[in-house]
Amino acid sequence: MKNQEQIIQEEMRKLITKSCKANETLDNEYYSFQKSLLKFYFRAVDVTIDFDEETILLWNSKPRTPEAYRLYDINEAVATKVSYSNLEETLKGCLENGEMQMRFYKTMLFHYNRVEENPVLPVSA
Repeated sequence: MKNQEQIIQEEMRKLITKSCKANETLDNEYYSFQKSLLKFYFRAVDVTIDFDEETILLWNSKPRTPEAYRLYDINEAVATKVSYSNLEETLKGCLENGEMQMRFYKTMLFHYNRVEENPVLPVSA
């Protein structure tokens, strides 16, 4: 029998697959989903996915000292470019275990599974 973490991870993988195969009318919602997942995983201020170049541009705060990070200071943001060969596999590689991650994934599933008005995972404690 699967525990709740396994079910959430499985549903997230299904949602990632669906987002990578979405038709053009749903692309904006799923692009937002993909960006949100990448922002969460990389702790980025902003993310841009370039599908033609197969790159992900991550904007992170530049630390003043090794201990101090100033979030959302776009004037000091540092861009990092990440190349990928398969976006779906890259996004699936961003899935992690943990209480905070599971709460985030539940929220994502609740919101983005409703894009097609077809919820997949019921909200439960």
